[in-house]
Amino acid sequence: MPQCPQYTASKYGVLGLVRASGSVFVKEGITVNAICPAFIPTNLCPPEVLKRWPKEHITPLSTVNKAIDAFLADDTLTGQAVELSQDNIYFREQVDYPNESQRWIGMESHEIWNQGYAIGKQPVKRIGD
Repeated sequence: MPQCPQYTASKYGVLGLVRASGSVFVKEGITVNAICPAFIPTNLCPPEVLKRWPKEHITPLSTVNKAIDAFLADDTLTGQAVELSQDNIYFREQVDYPNESQRWIGMESHEIWNQGYAIGKQPVKRIGD
């Protein structure tokens, strides 16, 4: 949406948060998912935009309910994004890693980070202590 790049950027931020935190919070029994609706008329929409918006490109609130029902029906879904358009819901996978190195960094490097943070939490020994 070129009129408001902050809005578009914030949506990408939410997707990143959901995808990154889904696998973390599920260990606590909490699932984290994102519902990404297309155009749904709300009070945030200026009346002049709503008057001009083609009716065939409106996503009804019932589609949001469909997405919520899909998440509630499967409690194993976490870190997922579902896009809504008109009467349809579309689960979108994360873009694949470009190579094995990036996959390793994204999926396996956490052990190194965990070890580094654990060492950082140990008391610092000073000379003469």
